[in-house]
Amino acid sequence: MEGLYYATIGIVILAYTLCLALLYRSSARPPLRRMSQIVPTVSLVIPTYNEASVIRQKLENVLQLDYPRDKLEVLVVDSASSDETRSIVNRFAEEHRREINLDLIEQPVRRGKSEAINEALRSVRSEMLVLTDADVSFPPDSLWKLVQNFEGSEIGAVSGVEVPVGGKSLLTGIEADYRRVYTAIRLAEAETDTPFMCESELSAYRREILEPLRPGTVCDDVELTVCIRSKGFKAIYAPEVSFFETEAGDVRPKLQHKLRRGMNNQHALLQNSKVLFNRNFGKYGTLVFPFEFFVHIVSPVLLTISLFFLLVLGIFSPVSAMFALLVTAILSLPAIVIMHSLVNRFNESDVALLHGTGSWIFGAAAFLGFQLVLLVGLLKLGFKGPQLNWQQVPGTRVPIAVEASR
Repeated sequence: MEGLYYATIGIVILAYTLCLALLYRSSARPPLRRMSQIVPTVSLVIPTYNEASVIRQKLENVLQLDYPRDKLEVLVVDSASSDETRSIVNRFAEEHRREINLDLIEQPVRRGKSEAINEALRSVRSEMLVLTDADVSFPPDSLWKLVQNFEGSEIGAVSGVEVPVGGKSLLTGIEADYRRVYTAIRLAEAETDTPFMCESELSAYRREILEPLRPGTVCDDVELTVCIRSKGFKAIYAPEVSFFETEAGDVRPKLQHKLRRGMNNQHALLQNSKVLFNRNFGKYGTLVFPFEFFVHIVSPVLLTISLFFLLVLGIFSPVSAMFALLVTAILSLPAIVIMHSLVNRFNESDVALLHGTGSWIFGAAAFLGFQLVLLVGLLKLGFKGPQLNWQQVPGTRVPIAVEASR
């Protein structure tokens, strides 16, 4: 039993240490990017479903954008909302018809976010398509900063960086710790080649290279990024572009949100397994995608198996179990040091806005907890399949005010 524990946990530790080291080395010298002076036409797309509580404040936030109005159209794609979402959008469009070009597309039945994006793709003719969610907010200069990153023909997509907003509690502090690690890894992936996925809460794409999402897509973030990379283009994270989203403040909705995100990522990884170790995708295929596949698919299974072996070992030989934990902690130190270095490397970016507990113990606990959530996600995917239409998570549909600068 002791040998089985060391074998499974050893694979996990070795894989994380090696992948993190490769990411750290590959992102050691970030490329210099020139800010473009072009002003492309932009279609800002907002998919909605029962967003009456937040949609007006979202549109007020969009109204603050300092992007030239003759270059900007706003398109709300509503998936058969049963509340007042559509009437609020129509009223807002009428009230501000001289200030903003706002249109509403109404889908007769709810078919999921990916089909709402496909609906938008069939309608827009702008040079850039920008996706954003109804429950996120961003500063007025965000759109300018996004499109300025398209200098150079190799850039196909640009993602903003999430800053979670919530009350001051231990749970929100731990979430901020997790997001610091998450964002540092995404930034490292972006500087290595392309991040695993752009955040569809706020991300921009060259319209001409996008293709409709295939039926059954549940994670548009990953699918769009894979599409971009398959065409020979790269995506980047823009640490100077932050967006704000309310995180659930209680344990149960927090776990529901994690489960949803985890399952969507897992489904996208399995659906795009052709990318694994595919040199045609550059380091995205040989390092970034395999690393995320390990994190979301392989690691949860191996960690659960190793925990089972450790529990059995603890029953029959508590001293051996304690020694095994000590050895595990020592062997994990290189990975922890590399991760700490990655976070510090990007401390000048918007990672610094994520004020967590500052405790690596809580960060490790959050990681282990997320791995267990991912295992549940794998089991649900296996038995029930992907879910196209998720229920909204309580506590996350809270409008966030972002004032325009004066």
